[in-house]
Amino acid sequence: MKVAYIIGGLPFGGIERWLFDLCMEFQKSGSVETRIFNVSGTGELLPEYQAAGLDVRCLAHSKRALVTYRFDTTRRLRAMLKDYAPDVIHTMHFTGNYHGRLAAIGMGVPVIVHLHNVKRERRPFRRVADKVLSCLTTSYLAVSQAVAGAAHAHHNLAGRPVQVLYNALIPERLVYTPLNLKETYGLDSPVVLSVGRYVSQKNLDLLIRAVAILRDAGQPVSLIMVGEGQERPRLEGLCSELGISDRVVLAGYRSDVPAFLNAADIFVMPSAYEGLPIAHLEAMYCGLPAIVSEYVPSREIAKDACLACKLDPNDIADKIIRILSDTELRDRMSRQATAVAQEHTMERYVRSLYDIYYNLQNNR
Repeated sequence: MKVAYIIGGLPFGGIERWLFDLCMEFQKSGSVETRIFNVSGTGELLPEYQAAGLDVRCLAHSKRALVTYRFDTTRRLRAMLKDYAPDVIHTMHFTGNYHGRLAAIGMGVPVIVHLHNVKRERRPFRRVADKVLSCLTTSYLAVSQAVAGAAHAHHNLAGRPVQVLYNALIPERLVYTPLNLKETYGLDSPVVLSVGRYVSQKNLDLLIRAVAILRDAGQPVSLIMVGEGQERPRLEGLCSELGISDRVVLAGYRSDVPAFLNAADIFVMPSAYEGLPIAHLEAMYCGLPAIVSEYVPSREIAKDACLACKLDPNDIADKIIRILSDTELRDRMSRQATAVAQEHTMERYVRSLYDIYYNLQNNR
């Protein structure tokens, strides 16, 4: 079976990491031949994809190729798809979903649109396009029940089938020697860990303020944020303003994230919205109790392995203290986290996804 994956770009992010892992697993099993169409041709992870031997075709070398009125992008993609002759087209990102569905018109190939978060497009044209292009969609794949609800509300005007397939992790990658975080970064208190891009969606400023609240209450913790992004200067400025630069580490992009996950005390993700973050899944596999906002849908599977927080630094601080001060609670959450994560491996995931592809191909 041949599957064409269409994505807007390959920056550092959860969707892009998921796609890499998925294609590597299919390459290993030999059950699916994959080709990735990078619409913009950009992204920090592009060299990693290429070095791993994945088949990536770049339509352009600029994000300008992504805009909706670039019908030359659609035509180029259509020609490349016809040359590849896939059995299934699998799209993601707004631009991948947009150009992919238009390019597939008349090809007789099922198109599955993968929705990875609950966010609704802000631009009116994009909102309308999401609804209208549902007519060119064979089915939707959602990473959580919350995302499935968003699919019905914001995308699925044509009433196409929506299936939920929770994200997955690769266990072997998480067997990693813990990094001595206190020695490496000169810390002297329990370590709270965040993994994700430095963008406003992640509400990392709330987490920094929670650390300041705990410091002022005489219950200091240290915070390490693994990731990178445009919010770095603002976050560094906030740490300086609050006088906690010695307690907060912006570790940047790291290829050894499991070394952090296996060494931290608590994982925290106070995001404004998510789909089903792989970072939280990986934290659970490493036995980390977690605090996530009420808008993080991984709560659907994590259950007692995490506490839900409000988008309020005081509430985040309270939840951190609750876990750190209750050994029994922390141990119970850790055991539950590990048990849940073991049910969501990439090996199981690819079997389920292959079945979805097979049914799409044979029911068209």
